[in-house]
Formats: sequence, structure tokens, C-alpha cells
Amino acid sequence: MNMDRAPELSVIVPIYNAEQYLERCLISITEQTFENLEIILVNDGSTDKSLEICQKCQRLDQRIKIISKENGGLIRARKTGLSMASGRFIGFVDSDDWIEPTMYEALVNCMEETGCDLVSSGIMRDYEDLGRRTVIHDNYPEGLYCDMDNTIYPTMLYHSKYRDFGIYCNLWSKLYKKDLLVQVYEDINEDVFYGEDALACYSYCLLARNIYILHKAFYHYSIRQESMSFVPDRRLPYNNYLLYSSLQEAFENSAYRMTLMRQLKKYLMLLVRHSLRALYQFDVVALDEWKFTFPESLYDKKFVLYGAGVCGQAFYRKMCELEKEQNMVLWIDKEAEKRARECAYPIRMPEVLMQTEWDAILIAVKSENTAVQIMDELAGTYHIEQTRICWSRVEHIPIWDIY
Repeated sequence: MNMDRAPELSVIVPIYNAEQYLERCLISITEQTFENLEIILVNDGSTDKSLEICQKCQRLDQRIKIISKENGGLIRARKTGLSMASGRFIGFVDSDDWIEPTMYEALVNCMEETGCDLVSSGIMRDYEDLGRRTVIHDNYPEGLYCDMDNTIYPTMLYHSKYRDFGIYCNLWSKLYKKDLLVQVYEDINEDVFYGEDALACYSYCLLARNIYILHKAFYHYSIRQESMSFVPDRRLPYNNYLLYSSLQEAFENSAYRMTLMRQLKKYLMLLVRHSLRALYQFDVVALDEWKFTFPESLYDKKFVLYGAGVCGQAFYRKMCELEKEQNMVLWIDKEAEKRARECAYPIRMPEVLMQTEWDAILIAVKSENTAVQIMDELAGTYHIEQTRICWSRVEHIPIWDIY
């Protein structure tokens, strides 16, 4: 790339103690097929070898700029990067994630061809501990949306048809115009540390005249057990208040206040759910409405309940409501110790099946693939007859959909 030419795109990477994954992330950005970009690395007070890795990559690619500052959280890091950005387009990449080589070529071309204010593409959720991947897109058909009032705002935070977000509130699978993004970050509440993406994303959408929804996924979002989403933090309740009140203020000044506020209250339920799970290992999803289709005759037999996640907990609640819980002779799960902490009930490992008398095993999991794996293991490892194992499809209606 001609270094005398001003970059069209600035990619901002906030970094805090990311040495294990950082090099993979940075290489994926430097290898983009869209070359007219600058890469702004904001070292947010890292105490590991992250800065050394940044400097190593900088020696190999002159497009990399490094900014080091005291630790101040994601919003401050992104604001710092934005203040140094030269490009008219802005992209974000988290330091433990990575992107496909054609990502920014596709997003920039889309923005230039359509003249839109935002391009929102898909996400590859990489469950690295489990070795699996899922792909998600915003819950709208692909295309350009110009009538925001009638097409996007009524379902932006919550789309009842899908019982999910309309536009996923991450920052990093999207492309922004710098002039609009600067307006968002001028008054953003810097004390929000969980859900800060939603605060910036939805505030930006209120400024956008039009949005292009792109059903192609380029961004690899790495999900691991040690990620921030699962770490308890006593500041979470106050964070939820700040996030809710900040979005409320943004929505109050909008002509679409009523529909946005209804969706915001549903989003608040998700925030509260996360806080309860992180702080107290209590997942309120088990309190949603769950409809099971097991033959009810099994409830009068001595049964083993397999599965102590939210689905299993919901099934146990149903058994208590039917006064059938005394017929449950065992509750088992392969993550017995963890699940016992979550639901405050004795959970055993599957091995104890061979030491107990029972009539049937009821598998309480939502995923058919997971259920098939469990049935195969019960038959193969423990030599249990298939006729004694039962799984039924489950309908789950989230509480935020009932509200």
C-alpha cells in the first residue's frame, strides 16, 4: 500500500492482557484483501506480553499504530482509538477474536455501492472449549433498509417472530461511518462495562438514515468459559442501571420512543439474567415456560432425570408442581459438581446408574443432537436398553417473550 495515501478504513483493536490470542487476531487484520486501512491498537494497561506482541507486529506492518494508556475499560479504549482514526470508515475487532481475509473488502464495497450508514454482517460463534461453531445473522432478510421507522426500529432490540434481537448489538461485525460514530461516543457513559456494545450500537442506529443487512459471516467470535461474560463482578447491578438509563435517555429523545422502550424492558431482563447467573450461579431461564411431551405415565414410575441445565431444572420444577418429584430416584449430569452449585440439589455422575434401581431415564435437554449423543453413550458405555431411555421435544417460551 502507498503510505502517502490516507487510509479509507481505521480498524480499532482494544487490548487488555490478550497475549494468548492477540497474534492470531492481528495477523487476520494485516492479511485483509482490502489494504487501504490503518490498524489502531489500544493497549489498555496490559500487564502481560500484549504490548510486545503489538510491537512485533508493528515492525512487520507499517499500517499498525500503537497507543498505550492506563486501564480504563472498553468504552474508553474505543474512544481513544476513534480519536486517533484517520479513515472515514471504522471497524472494531476484539483482541481475542479474528476475521476472515475478505471481511473489510466486502463491507467497504457494500457501504460504497449502497451509500448506507451502517453495514451489519453475520457472526461465527466459535465455542473453542467444545470444538463447535454456529453462524448467526441479524433477523431481517438481506438488503438495504431505508424506511427505518417501519422496518428496523419496531424490532431492533427484540424481534418477536424470532424471540431474539432484530439487530445483534455487537460492534465488531459491522462497518461504521466515522462522523456518525464520533457523535455517539461524544456523550457515551464510560462507566458501562457490560453491554457497552449495545449502548454504542443502538445509539448509532438511531442516527443512521439507512442500514444494509448482509447475510455473510466473516467475524469469528471466540467463546470460552473464562471469558468476561461468565466472570462475577459485584458492579453488575449498577452497570445494568447505567446501561438501561443511558439507552432510555437515547430513546426518550427519539420519535420512536414507545416501541423502543418496550423492547428495552425486554433487554433489561437479559441483563438481570446475566447478573444473577454471574453473581449467584442462578439461571432464571429455568423459570421460563417450558412444555414437555414425555408420556405422563412415566412420571408414576421410578425415573432418573438426565440433565441438570436450565431444561432439566425446568422439568424438575414441573415434577414438583405435579407432586411427582418423589418418583425421581436420581438426578444425573456429566457436569454434576457445577450443576449442583447452580440448582442446589444433589446431582450425580452417570456412573451411579449401575448402583440404583430405576424404571426409566428421562433426558431433559432441548437439543436433539445432544439427546442422541446421551442416548448413544447410555447404550454404549452403560449397556442400557434403548426402551428404557426417553427424550421428548421441548418448547421453550422465554420470559421476555411472555412479558
